[in-house]
Amino acid sequence: MRRKWLPACAFVAAGLLLGPVTAAHAAVAPELFWVGYDASPASGLMALSVQSDSAITAVTAHLYAPGAAAGAPEVAEAGDFTLLSGTAQSGVWHTGTPLRLADLGTYRVVVDVTDADGDTTTAQGSYEYELEAHLTDLQATPQNPDYDHQDVTVTGGFTVTDPRTGETTPAAGKDVDLEISNGADTTTTTGDDGRFTATYKVTDASIGSVNAWLRLADPFYQSRENESVEVRATQSPTRLTLDSTDVYVKAGQPATVSGTAEIYVGGAWEPLAGAVVDEVWDGGDGGAGGASAPVTDADGRFSGSLAVPRTGRIDVQVRTGTYLRYSGYETVNVYVAQKTSLTDFTATLNKYSELTAKGVLHTGSSVPAGVYNKVELQYSADGRTGWTTMETVTPGSADPESGATFKGTFDAPYKGYYRAHFKGSRDFQESYSPVVHAQRTPTRITDGNASPEPVRKGRTITYKGRLQHYTSGAWRACADQKVKILFRPKGSTTWYDMGNTYTRSDGTFSKGFTASKDGTWVAVLLYPTSTHLVSSGREDYVDVT
Repeated sequence: MRRKWLPACAFVAAGLLLGPVTAAHAAVAPELFWVGYDASPASGLMALSVQSDSAITAVTAHLYAPGAAAGAPEVAEAGDFTLLSGTAQSGVWHTGTPLRLADLGTYRVVVDVTDADGDTTTAQGSYEYELEAHLTDLQATPQNPDYDHQDVTVTGGFTVTDPRTGETTPAAGKDVDLEISNGADTTTTTGDDGRFTATYKVTDASIGSVNAWLRLADPFYQSRENESVEVRATQSPTRLTLDSTDVYVKAGQPATVSGTAEIYVGGAWEPLAGAVVDEVWDGGDGGAGGASAPVTDADGRFSGSLAVPRTGRIDVQVRTGTYLRYSGYETVNVYVAQKTSLTDFTATLNKYSELTAKGVLHTGSSVPAGVYNKVELQYSADGRTGWTTMETVTPGSADPESGATFKGTFDAPYKGYYRAHFKGSRDFQESYSPVVHAQRTPTRITDGNASPEPVRKGRTITYKGRLQHYTSGAWRACADQKVKILFRPKGSTTWYDMGNTYTRSDGTFSKGFTASKDGTWVAVLLYPTSTHLVSSGREDYVDVT
């Protein structure tokens, strides 16, 4: 989809200036800097910037049709240029009469410029001749949808100005793409009056925006009076009422927690339907265990079952949603008769994001046989839900009363929660270890660039970049870190160590080298601190001439 909109300036340079082809007196001939349009492509007005050592006395522009072959005749000529800004010796000139050309597109332009000394320059550029799509009256209703009013209606209108005629008409029967940051993007179609309407549902509680883009087959750009409309859902208070605050279960059996969820809307509490209720076990030592996430029915009722490895509690809460706030925690005390346990569990993450988890399995007076003597090492992003088995290990041989050690290593995310899980069997009860948190700070190298490009042999080439680490919810500068610069010559698969540099207080770094051959440069963080991960920057290829 082509999306171009009008900048704030009154005239715009367009196309590549191919450079002047000067007549005699090259040292003092006029110089053409750029050719573009004045106000907008749809205005049909041309603008250009020139300077000379004396006043400009004549400017003539010759236009050639889009895609025309070399030697093709010109299709239009513009000679009514007047000074728009600057001086007659160095300024911007524009036409006063709109060009009414046959076709839309990019025209090749040949400009003849003469100054008061009689010096003349002929230079080439290009001129964008396009439709102007104009968005007006973009609205979203309501801008703050709530639990009882979840549909958002987007309206607006488009007109199109055609430079070939100078007419502005409604954009009738055209597709409009709606970009929606807190919902699903959609496409609608304008009516005969150029207006459009569409309805969507907000799916994200954070503030979002709605943008509208007209879709045309011909060359066009889009100017905008209101670029976007903000939409943010209103979250209503919720609360829970438990059926019981004490639950008694046998070891290995699930605990069932049930109750009623309500929402406060319209000045009153009413049953909350279709909401997720998080039920998370806490063993009292800060570690998480089993979890359940039942969904309430039409009457706001919920019931969830979750595994509890030992005596502890279950924290119950309505999960936040697009239109829901978290409820306050309600607590269920769970009393468990336990027959197996997993202790001394630790999880350590190294700089390459490899996690080593280990601990001790206690199974009483005997050791499980064969396939049952396994411990699963599990991961969760939040320590409560979404547990995934990353590796299954077999504990070593030991007195079952003192416990059998186990250990496993696997690739892991930069942060997360981990636990060990013993499934048990007909003879052994299921058990879980306490949950532990393992984290290293991610790093990244941005803005990596080797310059100048190209560079002459023997000159200095400098690699610059910025080292950041993700901390406190944002990417921030990482200072006083050693960054290594590597180089791989053209045609080679081997990287060579070119030396080290250190990051400044804002995370930036740079190091210069003598350019000797073509090749690729990159910066890497190979030796982070004990709390950080390794990273590498953008590879940048540089020609050496």
